[in-house]
Amino acid sequence: MTLATVLSILLASIQIIPMGNAKKHGRNGNDSLEQGQYEGAAFAYQEGLSSYESAPEIDETYFGLQNNLGLALHQNGDLGGAQNAFSEALAYAPYDQARTTPAYNAGNNAFRNQQLEQALEHYREALLADSENEDARYNFEFVSRQLQEQQNQQQSESDDQEQQEDQDQQQDQNDQANESDQEQDENQTEQEENPQEQEEQSQQEQQEEQQEQDPQQEQQRETPLTREQAERILEALENEEEELLREVQKMEGRPRRVAKDW
Repeated sequence: MTLATVLSILLASIQIIPMGNAKKHGRNGNDSLEQGQYEGAAFAYQEGLSSYESAPEIDETYFGLQNNLGLALHQNGDLGGAQNAFSEALAYAPYDQARTTPAYNAGNNAFRNQQLEQALEHYREALLADSENEDARYNFEFVSRQLQEQQNQQQSESDDQEQQEDQDQQQDQNDQANESDQEQDENQTEQEENPQEQEEQSQQEQQEEQQEQDPQQEQQRETPLTREQAERILEALENEEEELLREVQKMEGRPRRVAKDW
């Protein structure tokens, strides 16, 4: 038996409403419900409930009207209204075992509304009220498997997402490494393509360095005469001692014009 089959036997959960005031509306509602006239059935049950000035503490008729109203609303697609009616029936059940019927119907209503956890709880409540309710037992096991499969699917999707995130992170790291390698290759290629330019630049730097050193060397070679040397040269000129002058020039290098007046 599938859950769809179980849902199709909701009519079997109709409460038989006793004779008396407001019970006529209940019987009319039952007739309409069995004929598939759900809107008319709901109207009849509501008429029966409106005959009560206030909700009684324990009343089997009131309990039956609420449960059957929930069935009519459920079949007519008003799942929210049906859930409220089943809750009222549970609250006014005349004895504990009677709770199994509205609890079971509330479970079917929640399942149709894709509220699996609420459905499971209602089926459990139906079994607690009547452990021999085989339809409630079957639906309880069915929904339990549905929830387990749903949880497994969610876990699988979560694992797949984590795996994809790890793969994306690894790919990003690989891309960064490839970009770094590419930059190094480009720099190496640029160096290999311009060896002549690098050599010319190196030679130019060496020439500039040599030019900076030449004036210093020239300056070192052109050291000024001491005062004593200058006086000897002047004395040689005055005395026309050419031999001495030549000797001094030979020792000290080529003569320089002396800018300072000794």
